[in-house]
Amino acid sequence: MENKEIREIYFFNDMDDSEIEALRGSIQMKEYEAGDIIFREGSSSSELYIVVSGKVGVNKMTAEGDQYKIITLEKGNVFGIMSFLDEINHDATIIAEQKSRVIKIEKAAFDNIANSNLSIAFKILRRLAMHLTGIVRKTNREYIDLMHMMFRKSK
Repeated sequence: MENKEIREIYFFNDMDDSEIEALRGSIQMKEYEAGDIIFREGSSSSELYIVVSGKVGVNKMTAEGDQYKIITLEKGNVFGIMSFLDEINHDATIIAEQKSRVIKIEKAAFDNIANSNLSIAFKILRRLAMHLTGIVRKTNREYIDLMHMMFRKSK
């Protein structure tokens, strides 16, 4: 993967050439066919994934044992964040919806980067924080909308 292609991904677009070059050895490009399971809900791993091309679905298991798709992620979207940060088992199953390429960053590789290049670690963690705040804001709006609908129906 070329530096230019890495930089085109939003997650890395604020890094300079030396940072991209330092990061290159710590990222892996993975390819998945439609229907491939990237990881399962409840499985353990601590990698961070970024969609480079294609689409992947985030699925949760219902109480009845059915898979429920929460969202489809596309180029530039990130997944595996929680397990990457807290090393607790995955909360969802991720399935390639079409042929997809994703970048994978293992936690151990990130820790090595963090120990040798604080600038890269800071930029990655800042992007993760920005991504998570976006999720929290969206969830807050949806929660308020849901509460409003429930309150109106109860009158």
